[in-house]
Amino acid sequence: MGNQLAGIAPSQILSVDSYFSDIHDYEYDKSLGSTRFFKVARAKHREGLVVVKVFAIQDPSLPLTSHRQELEELKIRLHSCHNCLPFHKASLTEKAGILFRQYVRDNLYDRISTRPFLNNIEKRWLAFQILSAVEQSHRSGVRHGDIKSENIMVTSWNWVLLTDFASFKPTFLPEDNPADFNYFFDTSRRRTCYIAPERFVDGSMFATESDQTTPLVDLTNNNQRSRGELKAAMDIFSAGKTTATVCVYMFLYAYICVFFFSDSLHSPQSGFSCLRC
Repeated sequence: MGNQLAGIAPSQILSVDSYFSDIHDYEYDKSLGSTRFFKVARAKHREGLVVVKVFAIQDPSLPLTSHRQELEELKIRLHSCHNCLPFHKASLTEKAGILFRQYVRDNLYDRISTRPFLNNIEKRWLAFQILSAVEQSHRSGVRHGDIKSENIMVTSWNWVLLTDFASFKPTFLPEDNPADFNYFFDTSRRRTCYIAPERFVDGSMFATESDQTTPLVDLTNNNQRSRGELKAAMDIFSAGKTTATVCVYMFLYAYICVFFFSDSLHSPQSGFSCLRC
């Protein structure tokens, strides 16, 4: 799913419920919103409610089969991780790639934004579980790639579940073009950014001097991470920002503010003006 997807205009726009004709055992319930990347719905299954994410296929050349196999492998690796909730099924049709996972009503953003607000003990418990979820996935050899408050689910008894592991999203993004960030990561449209600053690179670096024809991020290639491996430190940065969100009820950095940290001469004081209350 290459970065070029951000510039593709869909030839046909279908509602999310229209894709359920190709899905057996799942009954469409309601839409949970949509972006250019995914259409999201809640569905009914005999075992309970399920979140269904639909990626409409605009380019048949995309290696969706390899991405599906990778997601199946992630599910096996994360089987014993009690604070992780991977996609339990991935299927392909002629029209779309479809992901399924268990439905949980509230994500972290919802929980900290609604009453009753968390007390100090509850905040520490959630923060501990977020860090535990990252440790569990890393111990299993899995990097998340898109840790943010919308991808952390919180149950009614304050159990944290890290969801929507993004093995199919690019590791690096061009710093001079926000289109890819908006397409892949800004699902909330709030322009908050949890991505580690080292993942934003100069657009000219997408082709190296030794190989001007191969982009740094090429998701149409099955080995897209060979030139841009997602590192544990990138997840830890995102988890740290998410944990800080829990502790201070602030969504700390807008998209533009992350670039302050890309400068080796940066002083942390320069980022304080971007704090959001």
